[in-house]
Amino acid sequence: MLLIGLFALGYALVKVPSPNSISLAQSASVFYSDGKTQLGAVGARNRESVPLSKVPPAVQHAVLAAEDRSFYSEPAVSPFGIIRAGLVDLRHGDFVEGGSTITQQYVKNAYLTQQRTLTRKVKEFFISIKIGQTHSKSQILEDYLNTIYFGRGAYGIQAAAKAYFGKDVSQLTPAEGAVLASSIQAPSYLDPALHKSRALARWNYVLDGMVKKGWLSKADRAAAAYPADLQPIGSSSSLSGPNGYLIATVQAELESHGVTENQINRGGLRIVTTFDAGTQAAATQAVDSVVGNGKVPADVRTALVAVEPGTGKVLAMYGGPDYVTRPFNDATQSIPPMGSTFKPFVLAAALKSGLPLTTRFSGRSPQTIAGQKYVNDAGEQFGNIDLVTATAHSVNTVFVQLGEKVGVQKVIDAAHAAGLPSSTKLSANGSMLLGSDSTHPIDEAAAYATFAAKGVYAMPYVVQSVTDAGGKVLYQAKVQKRQAFSAGVAADVDYAMQQVINSGTGTSAKIGRPAAGKTGTTSGNVSAWFTGFTPQLSAAVTMFRDNNAPLAGIAGYSQIYGGTLPAKMWAAFMKAALAHQKAVPFPPRANVGAPPPAPSSSAPPSSAPASPRHSAPPSGSAPPKSPPPSGGPTKSPSPKPTKTVAGSPPAGPKPSGP
Repeated sequence: MLLIGLFALGYALVKVPSPNSISLAQSASVFYSDGKTQLGAVGARNRESVPLSKVPPAVQHAVLAAEDRSFYSEPAVSPFGIIRAGLVDLRHGDFVEGGSTITQQYVKNAYLTQQRTLTRKVKEFFISIKIGQTHSKSQILEDYLNTIYFGRGAYGIQAAAKAYFGKDVSQLTPAEGAVLASSIQAPSYLDPALHKSRALARWNYVLDGMVKKGWLSKADRAAAAYPADLQPIGSSSSLSGPNGYLIATVQAELESHGVTENQINRGGLRIVTTFDAGTQAAATQAVDSVVGNGKVPADVRTALVAVEPGTGKVLAMYGGPDYVTRPFNDATQSIPPMGSTFKPFVLAAALKSGLPLTTRFSGRSPQTIAGQKYVNDAGEQFGNIDLVTATAHSVNTVFVQLGEKVGVQKVIDAAHAAGLPSSTKLSANGSMLLGSDSTHPIDEAAAYATFAAKGVYAMPYVVQSVTDAGGKVLYQAKVQKRQAFSAGVAADVDYAMQQVINSGTGTSAKIGRPAAGKTGTTSGNVSAWFTGFTPQLSAAVTMFRDNNAPLAGIAGYSQIYGGTLPAKMWAAFMKAALAHQKAVPFPPRANVGAPPPAPSSSAPPSSAPASPRHSAPPSGSAPPKSPPPSGGPTKSPSPKPTKTVAGSPPAGPKPSGP
């Protein structure tokens, strides 16, 4: 009786308001980290209503197959769906799922705000019941099709037909209608121009559902082909240009926190990001100055991403020149092989295990280690050298011996502790020690930031806060960090990596203040890196080529190595990004694991290499070789080109040899 009374009271009190005008819905404003400088706006208004009679029945059925297959036979609300969604919400401690029929979806979009509150859900429940009693199914479906968001800024089926296929809705085929219906669930995530495999899977689900409901014959289903005449994402999109990668990354991160694309596009949200306007300008300018304006072929990809040590704030990101023409972020999605930029993780593992920087190994080449043959770059010969010299000059044979002595599993553990995510698969072999495996540039920048932050890892993120049109905070970021290494281990890694820039393979990265870093070049020259940091900023720069082609014959260089263009870009970026900040020294060398020196003696000096190590050559000259990331032959064969479609990360080849 109590439940019946509460239902009657709610039914009486909740009135059906006037429908919200989609044209009055507010787009989201995206700001740089200062909360004042606008980065962009998301949510272009694009809507045109059409009568249901203009929408082909097959297109109507495709939408129903995607969103509500029992629409014509069910009531306005689904009790089972509400119970299921309630259980999910209870499990997550938040409103993360709706039990929505098409009627409920329409009510939420046309009558209510996008806020995820209990009050809104109660109103949605009662308004849906009343709408179900006063509106025919055809009228509800027509209103739904004219208000639902399909992605690409398109609200309603007519705007979507033009945005995706450049045609009137009345001309859509069943297969095209299924494409549009597939996008409703998660428009950006299921846009075929961005994520074709996901879109195809959802498209098949929709067509199979039409067959099950008797809306499509098995013969027509078998003959259906995914439409090939899709329109590109409009160049007027807020995602155009280099900043499009930033906004797309913001959208993806918000959706991972439960803020939907529909909320972003309609809710008048105010989004403050971690991106710093000056640092972002420095990133774009650095890339353009070194590889822009036609200086490199169109199939050469460049990524730059910068992270603040200790907080994980992503201050700048260059994922490509234009998101609209290539919606694949090379800073967050590409996975080039790391090459010798992996070696600092080997060093960290050794220090953590108690081996000091004064530990010595033979740097001669070649050497057979654990049954495999390894060589130094160009057969370079070194004497009995310590780990500082080995790091500065990227001596392959020393790092393989070091990794084998420490244990490859401890190296893997150290790399993951530093910040390489579990999704970065590391091979437990000697080639891994020299960088045969791949990772995202943003993850390497965050991992190197751990060394800069006295051993504290902070998870990278791009959104600081989100508030709605009424000023209510919908999301507030919290720094997620942990102690990965002791401050002493981090200090000794920092010291060794400073020598890379001071006198080793990365002298092109000198920036006139204390800095540490590491060059990285892979076998076959398929990728080149420079990743480095100061105490205030960590940044990764990488270059690679489509189809895993070698980085050869570019910008006057016979081959591109980590110490050439990547190091130059890194230096140009860091100089500009830190121009208005005071130089900060690194902590002093901690000598972790080393016994205290005897009062009357000092540690023996490191052996000098038999031949001087290279610096980056001037433009127009051929650079000397950088060490390959494995013990293969001095001249590694070029990798066999692998076909890579746009939107697919480069799966770089493993180094030759073991």
